[in-house]
Amino acid sequence: MNTVPSGIGIRIRDARKAAGMSQTVLGQHLNKTLRTIQKYESGEIEPSIATINELAKILHVSSAELMGYKRQEIRLESFADVLEALNELNKKAGIRFKIDVKRPPNAEGWTCSLTFDGNDQTAEHNSDLCLFLERFAEERERVETYWTDQAYFDRWFDQELAYYAGVKLPDKEQEDLTPEERLKRRNELIGHSAEETD
Repeated sequence: MNTVPSGIGIRIRDARKAAGMSQTVLGQHLNKTLRTIQKYESGEIEPSIATINELAKILHVSSAELMGYKRQEIRLESFADVLEALNELNKKAGIRFKIDVKRPPNAEGWTCSLTFDGNDQTAEHNSDLCLFLERFAEERERVETYWTDQAYFDRWFDQELAYYAGVKLPDKEQEDLTPEERLKRRNELIGHSAEETD
């Protein structure tokens, strides 16, 4: 997963210069040789994610920024914006979620959830998403119970963004089916579901 997008060397160089730091001084902070810093900046070698996180800390930039991740301007100002974000997620290949709704009289309360099956072989990014959500829940709980602060959470989240910055999500291919083909496939699904419950 440690794929480093091209251009990271330029971003390291630019961040170093913006911090007013020489390659030698940066090397001392990182406990690396001048030649290693030169190789990072020229793109001759790619720094590990751990090194990128350390560089970001030293140069006072975000890890995600060094990785070339351009943060999208996400504005959730209305409930419709949340619904639109959910619809956009549904359009991406490599991620699949189940929607589970429980309400009276069939259930005690009224709940709904999105479930990402980490073992779903048809959704290659579900396992990473499950790992992330597990850690997200832990880190959020730590902030809410005052073990850590929001700044710590934000640094952790930035490092996660940096790690996944190079993972692209293409749109799902849309099938253009005739009404007859759609009905045939629907009947096959219904028949398959009935066999599973037998």
